[in-house]
Amino acid sequence: MLPDVNKTPFPPLYAITDDRISRTPAEQIRYLGDLGFPLIQLRCKNLTSKNIQDQLQQALEESRAAGCWPRICLNDRIDLLGSMPVGLMPWGLHLGQEDTPISEARAQLHEGLCLGLSSHIEAHWRTLPEGVHHLGVGPIYKPRSKPTSWPPLGWEGFRRAVEILGPISQPIVAIGGLHLKDLEKAYDAGADSVAMITELSSTPQPENILWEAQQKRWYSRRMDLKQGVILIGHSGSGKTSLGRDLSLRMGLSFIDLDLAIENKFGKSIPQLFEDHGENLFRQLEHQVALECLKPGQVIALGGGAWHQSELRLWIKSLSLPILVLAEPPRKCWKRLQSGPIRPMATSESEFLDRCAHRSIDLLDMDEIYSCGHSTSELAELLAHN
Repeated sequence: MLPDVNKTPFPPLYAITDDRISRTPAEQIRYLGDLGFPLIQLRCKNLTSKNIQDQLQQALEESRAAGCWPRICLNDRIDLLGSMPVGLMPWGLHLGQEDTPISEARAQLHEGLCLGLSSHIEAHWRTLPEGVHHLGVGPIYKPRSKPTSWPPLGWEGFRRAVEILGPISQPIVAIGGLHLKDLEKAYDAGADSVAMITELSSTPQPENILWEAQQKRWYSRRMDLKQGVILIGHSGSGKTSLGRDLSLRMGLSFIDLDLAIENKFGKSIPQLFEDHGENLFRQLEHQVALECLKPGQVIALGGGAWHQSELRLWIKSLSLPILVLAEPPRKCWKRLQSGPIRPMATSESEFLDRCAHRSIDLLDMDEIYSCGHSTSELAELLAHN
């Protein structure tokens, strides 16, 4: 039986760059991010320090320009962070047992940086240091991407590690030579995520593996949406379409907050923005939310609603599952161009910059991914997960 604990949310698949292929690490991050991968580890074992530094800066700049998508975790090289331009930091840093100790890393780095740690033997699992955000456990098999002196655990060894670790809130990531066929084994054994390098870099459609991973984890960790669910995410992510499809499949009423606002005041959202400005619109949004939103509904919030601190606290008080429909902001922007005018989406650069600033409010939230599939397909999976 899996430990009963409130886990810090983490993607079901942890993508890691492969420096054995022709694409540079920065190109791989951009490529996988465009396909819908939300978090990618930049790992370079065969490049010079200067080249790694250049790749990291390029990847961070491109991520920031794309609305802080995808999040980037740097492998090992804490020494490179001090050379990054002000305001340009990765989401996280992953350390091995032979690297800088977690306590020293935490003392050197800003508080918001998420620290990952690899672990391999019983002593590591019994003495987990403070300040770890997510924990890699393995190798399960002999890694294909690098030599290692740590013996493979196999799935029995992995289960033993999960048992020793007990009910920790940190996500446990299965690492080491894993394939598509290992996804179900990993989640059933207690993994919250599966790290992959070669399997992703050697397939023409890596997004299909993320889609499969999402399904397999849902089968092992079923979400209870019977009392309703709140969908959040950037404008253009597909919340309304998904919410409508999901409500039909679950037999729940559907509330689109923007539509409820328009119905109450008899004006479109652009008209309300033009007549009253954003500040007053947010007050109206808060008012309608308090009047209309309640348990027993599938609720789609407008793109900016979640980012109002007082409204966010009230929405959390409904005690419903909250899911981020996590789509690349550039994909959201393209979708918005084929629909009605949005008052907060008149300039691509401003839209992406707003997504970047709002991304901090979406950290450590449960995410769902379309991976290029329709909202109808995603709703079908959610309704029967």
